[in-house]
Amino acid sequence: MKSPRFATLLTVGALACYGEPVAPSSAGGLTLTLSLSGTELQRGQPDTVLMTLTNANRHAVALSGGVCEPRPYVSDARGVTVVPEGGDWICIAVLRRLILAAGERYTRTFLWSTSAFAPGEYSVYATFSAEGVSLATRPASVRLN
Repeated sequence: MKSPRFATLLTVGALACYGEPVAPSSAGGLTLTLSLSGTELQRGQPDTVLMTLTNANRHAVALSGGVCEPRPYVSDARGVTVVPEGGDWICIAVLRRLILAAGERYTRTFLWSTSAFAPGEYSVYATFSAEGVSLATRPASVRLN
């Protein structure tokens, strides 16, 4: 029998993969932030997406989760997820134990290649899920010329 906590995580995770994020950007002393190398780009110009998980607690935090966390997403002006193609990342089922000391940050970099995308407005955001923690950044707007 699955626990109620597992069912809640599964539901939040599924919803976070469709459209825009539904989870908070901060919970339990952990904060997920997003920064972009540019918000107005020429088509074909790459955008570097930095996703940073920060432990603001006064103690270390150990989290078990997938090796693909945090995950970047890009949506077009209609709200359709275009990165990753198909709406969600395919990630191998390997768990990782992430240990963050008090005040420590973990940053993951993603390079968004804009060559295949039409000019227009896009939204970029990140999600993080691990062991009872589900976080999502607010979408950042990117104009592709």
